[in-house]
Amino acid sequence: MQQEFDYIVVGAGSAGCVVATRLIEAKAGTVLLLEAGGVDKSLFHKIPATVVKVFQQKSWPYMTEPQRHCGNRSMLIAQGKVLGGGSSVNGMIYIRGQRDDYEDWVRDWGAAGWGYEDVLPYFKKAERNESLGPQFHGQAGPWPISENRFRHPLTEAFIRAGQEMGLPYVNDFNGANQEGVGFYQTNTLRGERMSTARAYLQRVRTDPALTVVTDALTHRVTLEDGWARGVEFSVKGDAVQRIRARKEVIVSAGTFGTAKILQLSGIGPGAHLQDIGLETKVDLPVGLNFHDHLHMSLNATIHAPISFFGEDRPLRALRHMLQWLWFRTGMLTSNVLEGGAFIDSQGVGRPDIQFHFLPLLDNFDNTPGEKPKASGHGLSVKVGHLRSKSRGQVMLRSADPSELVKIDANFLSHPEDLDNQIRAVQTGLKILAQPALQNLITKVTEPDGLAADDRVGLEAFVRKNIKTTYHPGGTACLGSVTDMDLRVKGVRGLRVVDMSICPQVPSGNTNAVAVMIGERGADFILGRKTA
Repeated sequence: MQQEFDYIVVGAGSAGCVVATRLIEAKAGTVLLLEAGGVDKSLFHKIPATVVKVFQQKSWPYMTEPQRHCGNRSMLIAQGKVLGGGSSVNGMIYIRGQRDDYEDWVRDWGAAGWGYEDVLPYFKKAERNESLGPQFHGQAGPWPISENRFRHPLTEAFIRAGQEMGLPYVNDFNGANQEGVGFYQTNTLRGERMSTARAYLQRVRTDPALTVVTDALTHRVTLEDGWARGVEFSVKGDAVQRIRARKEVIVSAGTFGTAKILQLSGIGPGAHLQDIGLETKVDLPVGLNFHDHLHMSLNATIHAPISFFGEDRPLRALRHMLQWLWFRTGMLTSNVLEGGAFIDSQGVGRPDIQFHFLPLLDNFDNTPGEKPKASGHGLSVKVGHLRSKSRGQVMLRSADPSELVKIDANFLSHPEDLDNQIRAVQTGLKILAQPALQNLITKVTEPDGLAADDRVGLEAFVRKNIKTTYHPGGTACLGSVTDMDLRVKGVRGLRVVDMSICPQVPSGNTNAVAVMIGERGADFILGRKTA
């Protein structure tokens, strides 16, 4: 491999694949793309319904420190470790957040130039939406966004229940108003997952200007005279390789990986780096402002044997697989999280709670060692507040690049977060009580026997059961770590382009946001200011 490239992109996840592709398409120079995970060749990366399998097998096994406001539990907070990153292992839900989220970035966080009208063109640039029109959506981008091909009858019942509760039916959660209940659109095409590795990177994969190295653990960015001059990395634990960048190094390693690489490079809180034994090159608050979306699963058993339970038994699984292989139809085209809702629980004109519905009992993201939920036929509603005020930090455990970071999430440390999550549970219990679902339910098993007005019981339930939604952000925040063009302060030739730049993670699933940041970051690198 050559020893010098024009650009080095660290991390081939949702944003990194976008950046590398756009640089190659613009003929901006040679690009080295480094990915710590492997390739995405497994058939399970294409089948939407096998999301649980790929998520478990192709992720960094991040765990938080014991959370003192959450029963002293450590929580799983896994992130994609494969070409395509989160877009190759996630639930494929296409959500951008709310107009107000980006206006908040400008007003509350000083992120000038990141308002809704600034970012909307980049969402549209990325998107090839099969059904929604040009006011809010793109039809010519690389990333296919599709309607559900499979709609489970339990999901349909959930959506009727939302309307019985007073929610409007919504075709477009990314349009003029997010509030309502409906089916999620997904980053799929004709029944297949479309990660950024497939939708973007495959377009340029054979271009001689692009070099992709997988199983490549980045150790640090090399700094000389205030410039990012290259990176050091190793492949499968072999000898360290040092590659130089003629123009820029772009770190797109995600909220945890980016914080780790910057700190290992001497960019971070000076006192922390000194404690680890690293020289401080640039004293910046890298790793601070960490936050995430959280949720709890409300579970109920049902009368009829109609959930997804048992559909993985050999004969049924074979039938589903053959249908998918031959026709790209049927149950395996489902992303499981088919339907959801956004609710304005305080009547302020802006949704603050999100639901994800599952036509099965939720054992999807149990912490290792956690007792599984009751088996059998049932349904689950994941409920959670969308705008956490609690902040934690992500720091190194040592100067060893192979060691995972220390995540002191500090979940529920802000008192308003607890109140908001209790209200999310109360709202979830309300939808379970609507006729469309109540007629199907045998028993609500979690929370078991709690009334919606039992504040003490609900608080205990929240603290015991709350988990991450795998939407972390904030550790290389706009304004404090990077400037508005995503350049790391105090270092020339170095940018961060991923979810770590978010001052406040937008309201909803975050993959679309990461792709938008990738598109915008690529334009900044290329000297373009508008899409």
